[in-house]
Amino acid sequence: MKISKNISVLAAAWIAAGCASTPNLPTYKAQLAADFANASATQAEPVAEFWRAFGDADLDALVAQAIKANADLRIAGANLREARALANFADAQSKPTIGASADAARVRARDSQGKSQTGNVFAAGFDVAWEADLFGRISGERQAALAQVLASESLVRAAQVSVASEVARNYFELRGFQEQLRVAKASLETQRAALKLVAARLAVGRGTALDTERANALVQTTAASIPSLETALIRTRYRIAVLSGQVPTALDTQLANQKPLPGMKPVALNSIGSPENLLRRRPDVAAAEQQVAAAAARIGIARSELFPRLTLGGSVGLNAGRIADLGKSAAFVYNLGASLLWTLLDFGRNRAQIAAASARGEAAIIAYEKAVLGALEETEGALAAYSRTQRQTESLFAAAQSASKAADIARARFSAGTSDFLAVLDAERELLAARDRLAQAQTGGATSLVAVYKSLAGGWKP
Repeated sequence: MKISKNISVLAAAWIAAGCASTPNLPTYKAQLAADFANASATQAEPVAEFWRAFGDADLDALVAQAIKANADLRIAGANLREARALANFADAQSKPTIGASADAARVRARDSQGKSQTGNVFAAGFDVAWEADLFGRISGERQAALAQVLASESLVRAAQVSVASEVARNYFELRGFQEQLRVAKASLETQRAALKLVAARLAVGRGTALDTERANALVQTTAASIPSLETALIRTRYRIAVLSGQVPTALDTQLANQKPLPGMKPVALNSIGSPENLLRRRPDVAAAEQQVAAAAARIGIARSELFPRLTLGGSVGLNAGRIADLGKSAAFVYNLGASLLWTLLDFGRNRAQIAAASARGEAAIIAYEKAVLGALEETEGALAAYSRTQRQTESLFAAAQSASKAADIARARFSAGTSDFLAVLDAERELLAARDRLAQAQTGGATSLVAVYKSLAGGWKP
């Protein structure tokens, strides 16, 4: 009978432990193709410092400064340090707590005869307490804390990729605005020269007022585009400074001079790995996966609150009426025991905590699914944009060359008197527009390549 009773108790304990253990939350499984739709794939690993592939010393220096001083990165680093400290705390919970105590008191109480006695009490000793992890509460805390550490590490890597990408993107936009500004100012000089020519022709009776006003209108229109470009240039420069942890005007001198975009040849997108490998190296996906693990552990922690807590402990020390007597053997005292705490009736509090933890687990699963789909969408979109931007830039380069030749022909024909000035104005407007579109496309080509690097969580080996 006694053996049967013991078996029943053990079985109940195992069942309870199973109920309180960390559940296995099902994660989203995407239907992945072998290759990306917009690039043939091989099993190559990405390059971590992707910005160095552009070969621009200014960009390298700016990214290095941002990695060191960017506010978002410093916040992510602080969050990681917090997560590690909490993991150490969770790990320490599985160890016993040992404390030392010393007491001195003046006591008045009745003795065994009922008479009031007044005396001194002195005590010194050590206290020990240790909670047995019967139903997985402490181990669940450790699992959740470790998962949070891994998630925080992934978020630091995600912040590094994001900050480097933002610095590179804004840097290329800065150089693009500088090129657009250069084109606008060069066109303005040419148009002002043309205005002087038609004004001179009007003065000697060879031109018309209509030609002069049209030429002046083109000059003013081009001049009006310059302030907006200067504003965009200044705001982008300020953005780069803040991204690198500096005051907005810190880079005014360093980035004031016009510099062309880095000479970039089209990059073959054929060594970027498979979608499956992408999901393995994307830090945001890794962070979302660890959040699911942490949520699962917290469900187990909530379940463990349904079951009792067993704490073993005691104290060893000395107790005497005089300090001098603390060294005598009679002063030695000890107390060893165990305590069992079990909440039998809480009116649904623990069940509500379990339901809340389960809901948070469901949200973590959905967040992981969102991260996976977002990573795939971002990568496919970046690859598609880059390849098409290259084709666009090639066409706009050819268009700019043709517009330049057309403007030369129109000016020559006007000088020879075989064409009116309207043809010159149309050719100048088209030339300015073609050069501006080309500068924008070249900037778009650089920023789209940065987007590819960012979506791949770095770069790729050539």
